[in-house]
Amino acid sequence: MNLTFAILGLDKNNSQIGLAIATYSLAVGSTCPLLVSDKYAITSQASTNPIIGKEIAKKILVKDPKLAMNETLNKDKFSDYRQVAILSNQGDKYIHTGTKTKDFKGSIISNNCIAIGNFLYDEKVLVNMAKSFEENHNKSLGIRLINSLKSGKKAGGQKGTNGEYLPERSSCLMIASKNEIFPIDIRVDFSNNSIEQLSYAYEEYNKLHEYYLSRSENPANLPAQDEWIKNINL
Repeated sequence: MNLTFAILGLDKNNSQIGLAIATYSLAVGSTCPLLVSDKYAITSQASTNPIIGKEIAKKILVKDPKLAMNETLNKDKFSDYRQVAILSNQGDKYIHTGTKTKDFKGSIISNNCIAIGNFLYDEKVLVNMAKSFEENHNKSLGIRLINSLKSGKKAGGQKGTNGEYLPERSSCLMIASKNEIFPIDIRVDFSNNSIEQLSYAYEEYNKLHEYYLSRSENPANLPAQDEWIKNINL
């Protein structure tokens, strides 16, 4: 989607990979971000076509990631309007920013993350996002990703056609962990303060992720969800 910034990040110590994304557009979680099990995080943004990300995710299982990205974009006659980033759980990074995506556009590659965006206030948005992610290495991956979005917003975030600040009206957080049956996938589809709402939603959901994993694998001896919540809130 246009007017978008995203952070793709790794936590190698805990075998986790994930991404967080925020934009002026609505329902970003349904169109831009993807996880391929715990192996790859992908975002396909700017003038978004969800098929691009899905095609890359399909090809990436049997082809080199760079080849998968390039083959997909070469078939797209509007690739100059697209922006794509891929991060592998081994730390490999692949990026495409089309020449016709809106300024400021670009990406920052760091040791364990990619910060990428378009229609931004300036480059400091991405610089601050990557810096925040790397400096918060002692925190959980979810907190690092969300704090990175907050840093991007604080640095100026997205700008409109006339240069005015535009709010992040939707956001999404996805995290995959090795050996977990499903990822964390939290979305705010419409809000004028979606990053803060995403942060709150993650804080509340994270208390229950272990419960939901246990319920999917063996519900027989689990207490009811309301009882579980009472216990963790003691």
